[in-house]
Amino acid sequence: MKHVTIKSSVVVLCIVTFFLSGCVGGGTKIPLTQQKYSPSFSAGEYSRYKGKQLVLANFINQAQNTKTYSYSSPDKKYIYEGDASLETYYQSCYEKAFRHIGVKLVDYVHREDYARTYHHRYWWGHPGHGSYGPPKGVLEFQLILLSLTDEEFKFKAILFREGDIKFDKDYAVTMAAAPETDNTATLEKRAYQLVDLSFTTIMKDREFQKSF
Repeated sequence: MKHVTIKSSVVVLCIVTFFLSGCVGGGTKIPLTQQKYSPSFSAGEYSRYKGKQLVLANFINQAQNTKTYSYSSPDKKYIYEGDASLETYYQSCYEKAFRHIGVKLVDYVHREDYARTYHHRYWWGHPGHGSYGPPKGVLEFQLILLSLTDEEFKFKAILFREGDIKFDKDYAVTMAAAPETDNTATLEKRAYQLVDLSFTTIMKDREFQKSF
């Protein structure tokens, strides 16, 4: 009986150890919600965009180092996980950022004269059903996530006009390594700052400004 008890205790200990190591290896989870994101940069710096109209095309996540709802620090110590897919999260945050600087976001409309088909190496197809398209003369903006950690974000910004690509450029922004902390609120704020950094980098780009 003693022999059996010892063996059982060893098995239980192994299971507990495995479970705990798995929890540690999974990293600290930091919750993200697009509802809590609020632009923290000054809108006054981007007055050139105020009053201009824009349609947001669907954002796309092509970042192989992410999961559907999350991304992490390079060492996997921190896991930033949202309540929506990353493309939905970024699109919602960018909607707020564009409105923050005074851009008027408008919806697709039905147009009898619109029959173009977009084509891009990451995405193709109509923006809506049938002959739906942007209001005539209004640009469309699309963001494609290429690689994402809490220290480096690589992405592509695209502008379409009447179905044709007018601007297509890759960007990369970086942040210092996350501080050693158990305060998830601090790390959550850091994630929202990364959104701000990516957005303002595009808006400050003179090539983008000329195409907008």
